[in-house]
Amino acid sequence: MKYRTRILSLVVAALFLLGFAQGQNKPEIVQKLDGFLRPTAAVFSPDGSYLFVINHAQGESGTIRSESFLSKLSVDKEGLVKADSMKFVPSLTAPIDLDFSPVRFGNIPVGAIFMVVGSPLVQDEAGRSLKDLSRVLVGILVIDPRTGRTIKRIDLSPNSKIRIKDEESLLAPTAICFDKSGNLYVGESGVGGHMFNRRRPGRPGIWRLEAEAVQNLLTGIQPTKVKFIRTTSLPTDMSYRDSEDMLYFITNHNQGRPSGSVFRIAAGTYEGISSMQTIVRELGALSGLQQTYKGRVLLTGNSGELLFPKGRKDARPIRFRPDTDFSTPGKFGLMSLDDGTNLIAVPEQSSDAGVGKGQRVSIVKLPADY
Repeated sequence: MKYRTRILSLVVAALFLLGFAQGQNKPEIVQKLDGFLRPTAAVFSPDGSYLFVINHAQGESGTIRSESFLSKLSVDKEGLVKADSMKFVPSLTAPIDLDFSPVRFGNIPVGAIFMVVGSPLVQDEAGRSLKDLSRVLVGILVIDPRTGRTIKRIDLSPNSKIRIKDEESLLAPTAICFDKSGNLYVGESGVGGHMFNRRRPGRPGIWRLEAEAVQNLLTGIQPTKVKFIRTTSLPTDMSYRDSEDMLYFITNHNQGRPSGSVFRIAAGTYEGISSMQTIVRELGALSGLQQTYKGRVLLTGNSGELLFPKGRKDARPIRFRPDTDFSTPGKFGLMSLDDGTNLIAVPEQSSDAGVGKGQRVSIVKLPADY
């Protein structure tokens, strides 16, 4: 009897220790950083030393001209994030997304920030819609990540002398990222082309500019090595995975019930829509996409959750204790700490989402086994 009691006690103790260990190894929100203005995208630097956050000043009829900015925050080895310069790059108009150059382009060094900017819907400080869209840059800013100085402005709008390809231009960009070879991908919603002085019909898809084409743009030469990856719905976010040489991207269907899907495609080839691989489809509207160190796809949904795809038509939300929803999450950043922990920066955009929510960046730690 004593032997059985002892065995039972050992089992109970083991279960307790297992539960305690699991409790210590769970997703948790470790920081809530305030002081942002409708943060829409958060991106960690390649070495993980900094977090850059895009702040998007939005008015009633569009983005407010010259009122948006880029914030720069420092990240220590334990993942603690601190404000470095909240207005690192000020006076921006419609900043959308950014990535860091993996290669050198002429005198532009590795690690330079390439930020896609611009929208057909822009208003001045008084709330009046701008009719002269030549006053609005739709294209790419190249920025020094150390000083915040703008190195290069690349105008790719219908008002520009340079076209991405033939007579095609950028209308309303949605996302940007590089692959390991320096090829550049720019998401395009295709909406609002009628707003420009030189009207253009739009279509949703992803521009793929080979590294040589990027170099051409930087020197003012018409690029030639460019492809357009057409999508059936609006591309929202993109993420390149080096180990697979694959481009992952989100599309959102906004007609009828909003729904989001995730696809991937080989970064070096494109042979039509049939070459895309479906990861998951028919979820709710999606806003952000990244992959963990182990290669699992992680998403943010407009409903306020972090999600993992589960099959082709379902997703599993990450559970926090206490239960937590994010307030209109945007494009989120993800990096791996030295111990394998996934550090996630989730921008929360809403200002009227309730007490303690909105216009901040939440820092999440996700265990290494995710």
